[in-house]
Amino acid sequence: MQVPNYPSHNALRHVRPWMQRPVFSDVRRQAAVHEAGHIVFMRWLGMPSPGATITINEAGATGKALWPDRAFFAGLPDPQADESGTIAATAAGLFHAGVIAEAIAAGVELVGPIHYQGTDYAQADEMLSERFGHHASGAHFYAQRVALHALASMWGDVELIAGALMQSGHWKPH
Repeated sequence: MQVPNYPSHNALRHVRPWMQRPVFSDVRRQAAVHEAGHIVFMRWLGMPSPGATITINEAGATGKALWPDRAFFAGLPDPQADESGTIAATAAGLFHAGVIAEAIAAGVELVGPIHYQGTDYAQADEMLSERFGHHASGAHFYAQRVALHALASMWGDVELIAGALMQSGHWKPH
């Protein structure tokens, strides 16, 4: 898989048309790839994850990527001033990583930001809103392109974690 270039900070304020979320016929695969995307993006950021789970029921599929222990965050230095918004937009990529993993798995070319309902989008939007306002397509597109860059470079890891999630419903690092 070719790794797309890291996005330019100049793109943060460009208005982009929104795209729809990819559609999967296999909800188990969608949930597995989605959660694996979050885990791999955490790794790309240097964050350890204790694991992930997916659950399939009559209503569909749900999943959860587990965050590092609070002690990990307590040991980090305070963030620097972020006048351009690139740090916030990069961090928002973590919330968008699941849907970007779905797009990669579905073979969807990212030509604009993907708009979707759910906690992940809401958390990314909240993170971006202070600097860019709510539903800023350029900032969401930047965050999603960061996730695309990271996940494409580590796609084998996404597939391995997604495979484990599909098989047993849970994944933990070795």
